[in-house]
Amino acid sequence: MMKEKRIIAVILLFLMYTIPGFPQSESNDPVIATYDQIMYYTSAWEGERLPDGRPYVADEWLARLKHIKVEDVWQLLNELGYRNQFEGNWKILHDDRPMTGRALTAQYMPRRPDIHQKKFTHGIESGHIGAMNSWPIDQLQKGDIYLADNFGKIAQGTLIGDKLGNSIFARSGNGVIFDGSLRDAETLAAIDGFNAFTRGWHPSFLEEVMLMGINVPIRIGGVTVFPGDVILAKQVGVVFIPPHLVEQVVITAEIVTLRDEFVHVRVRAGVYTPGQVDARWTDAIEKDFLNWIQESGRIDRMPVPIDEMQQYLQQRTW
Repeated sequence: MMKEKRIIAVILLFLMYTIPGFPQSESNDPVIATYDQIMYYTSAWEGERLPDGRPYVADEWLARLKHIKVEDVWQLLNELGYRNQFEGNWKILHDDRPMTGRALTAQYMPRRPDIHQKKFTHGIESGHIGAMNSWPIDQLQKGDIYLADNFGKIAQGTLIGDKLGNSIFARSGNGVIFDGSLRDAETLAAIDGFNAFTRGWHPSFLEEVMLMGINVPIRIGGVTVFPGDVILAKQVGVVFIPPHLVEQVVITAEIVTLRDEFVHVRVRAGVYTPGQVDARWTDAIEKDFLNWIQESGRIDRMPVPIDEMQQYLQQRTW
């Protein structure tokens, strides 16, 4: 019996290291999280994954999310128990250009010579090219947002300038969110489609900083962010959505948007008072809303059939 168990163990070990794409818990890369590590932190996600292990939230949901208010997303996450998902007080390159995407995370720390040298040397041996702040860029895929914790450093905390900014946009079709700073704002602003949320701008170069991890959990202000979290970044701030909640959040927020539109129309027309529509609706108001949906032609904007609407509104208490 023991001999059979040993044979099975050897076969499983062989399969782990020979079948392409089998997630392996060991890696020679000094900074990139392993597939298994990412799986551990994102185990609530049951859908498709990117090759690096991050949850793949479809582009359709990212596009729909862009039209939703940050406040509605934050409120629903709060009702679901996720109460530390928003971070504000950003300096934005284009404050009229919303941004959505999947988080590719990077963690930077103040430079310590012995660790920096080990990380850098090992990284070059593992196939990374150039300075450490270019390594996360090489991992970007379409639809990603490069999200970095650079501990709020402004002077000598400029993680990218215009050259790396162009490379980021070429790879991701998106922009960056840095708890740190950037340089070359004027030329970065000229990249059509690129945006940046940062703590500040500075003309200096990056110094006394080392890269500790890519696709690892990081802290952005008061938020803990995991690789593959979905980001909604707008003028009011940035909200981070766990991947397994994106579909529920988007559909519920789209329904809420339609209900708010109905409220605005009816209040302006004097049909209801603010007090009537700012509380739980009566059956009469609910019926009026359903009639308005039909009569106004907005039935095509309902993200789910009407009989499923209440299912998505169960968590909504506001």
